Amino acid sequence: MIIGFSNVATKSGFSIPTIERLKSGWPGLKAFRVGLGALQPQVIPPYIRTAAETLGPFTHVLLEINSSAYAMHPLSTEENGRELLADILLTVQDCGAEAAFMLHLRHWTRQIYVDFDALVRRFCTELDLPMIDLAEGWIAQHGASQIAAWMRDETHTTKEGGEAMAETLTPFLIDFLNRKPSLTGRSLPRPRMRRGVLPTAPMLAGWPREQHECLGLPLDFARIEEAEARIQLGRTVRAQGLVYMFHRAGGRNSVALEPSGEALPLTTIDPNSNVSRVGVLAFDRMRGFDLQGLTISSTEPAEDIHLHKGVRERPLRIYVGPILTLEPVQD
Repeated sequence: MIIGFSNVATKSGFSIPTIERLKSGWPGLKAFRVGLGALQPQVIPPYIRTAAETLGPFTHVLLEINSSAYAMHPLSTEENGRELLADILLTVQDCGAEAAFMLHLRHWTRQIYVDFDALVRRFCTELDLPMIDLAEGWIAQHGASQIAAWMRDETHTTKEGGEAMAETLTPFLIDFLNRKPSLTGRSLPRPRMRRGVLPTAPMLAGWPREQHECLGLPLDFARIEEAEARIQLGRTVRAQGLVYMFHRAGGRNSVALEPSGEALPLTTIDPNSNVSRVGVLAFDRMRGFDLQGLTISSTEPAEDIHLHKGVRERPLRIYVGPILTLEPVQD
């Protein structure tokens, strides 16, 4: 499984040509991608688990998990970055798989608060984990002018750039597949918190459910339209955020959190919503929030947002998924 962010999800990125090359060179191999564009690495552990449940089992995971939003956020630190890497690696081990990391080129448009690529390099060196550098290492290999021709913006490659990246990545992945397993039964760094998933289906049983494929990952959502919906947890949960879906019939909602009463705005349509994508409404910037329930308002139009492709759908509605949680590690 290849899991990561923007350039995993795009058709011009490296993931599709890499999978094609792997299947061509390794008959019978099953490979797939899970693209989580515009999200942050805090969502990786719960979505590895979700992928294992819906698409698994799998034996190897390639992690392309840096993100501009995370590296450039003032609350991001080396400490919480390392904590996150430990949780990600432990989650891969929990699934019975092996892990490799990939650094993907990004041109930073603002100040970065944590050099996540450098953190991944040190983490992989300390634990002897396979890693390929297609960030600074890619520039060193091909030269800055060639790399510039392969990039269509600060993060995404052109189709030619995606093919070139796949040419370099495929031999690394073949070596990874042939490598002796190293995570099974191994003692790994323990995070203080584990990132999990709390299904909301039991609390939204009165609403119809639909399954949608979001860039490689089939997910179940409650379809809510023409009314508000309330989720009562029955206990206090440390919550990172609420999963929803960007889609053509989306609009604007308000999500009121209990017991604080804080109301968060939520928009479930953007210019790229011709493609269904996973979104996460973050609680306290993904640091966690003591949640007992929430109320989602009925969906209002967002006529100021225009799709790049396709046309809007009606009726207006919101698709609600699980709650992402933070759970203390038990000694």
